[in-house]
Amino acid sequence: MSEEGKPRGVEREVLLNPFVAYGLIKGFFSARKLCKVLAEQGLEFESTGECVKQLRRLSNRLGELKGFDERLVARILEGSSLELKTDLAVLSVELGAYPEVLKLVSEIRGRARFLSVIQSVSSITIVIDREHAGHFIERLGAHVLYTANNVSAVIMVSPDEVINTPGFTSVVTSLLSLHGINILQLLSCHRDTIMIMSEEDSRKAFQLLSELSR
Repeated sequence: MSEEGKPRGVEREVLLNPFVAYGLIKGFFSARKLCKVLAEQGLEFESTGECVKQLRRLSNRLGELKGFDERLVARILEGSSLELKTDLAVLSVELGAYPEVLKLVSEIRGRARFLSVIQSVSSITIVIDREHAGHFIERLGAHVLYTANNVSAVIMVSPDEVINTPGFTSVVTSLLSLHGINILQLLSCHRDTIMIMSEEDSRKAFQLLSELSR
């Protein structure tokens, strides 16, 4: 590590790509082979020997953490079920609209096909069925910062172990990204992983994840 506590060039390049880091830890390729690839991609380092030394040090450090158990992640995926909710809308509104958002949620409680409200540091994001989206937009008016219509939610309901399992969400989102699927919003509710995406991407994601879950 550098004096500032940040990874040096070689380590940083590997840590920015978890697929490469995982392959290095599992021994899918040698540190020397990886150094050659990094050099071909334009990364500069003192020497191949120094690069190999850094990668071996990184591999040992990450391996000792034992933070990722692919067998446990696989079992959770196999034990998960999927749901697909279509015809949804996403709204992001100013924090100042919070009282009005609470009123709206109270008014449609029990009647909405789908409703999720998340308050963050700078805004509130609402995911709601299309039937009620227009009413929310009308009432919230100038507080609305962003809207996205015709989106869907792919919901993965997993066993309790998912709550304390590092890497589960990373595996799911990485798999989707490899297939060119873009997640517009990523939410979590107890054992549920909720991914908001376009209707086209949601169909592809549902099919892909169905092959891994029960």
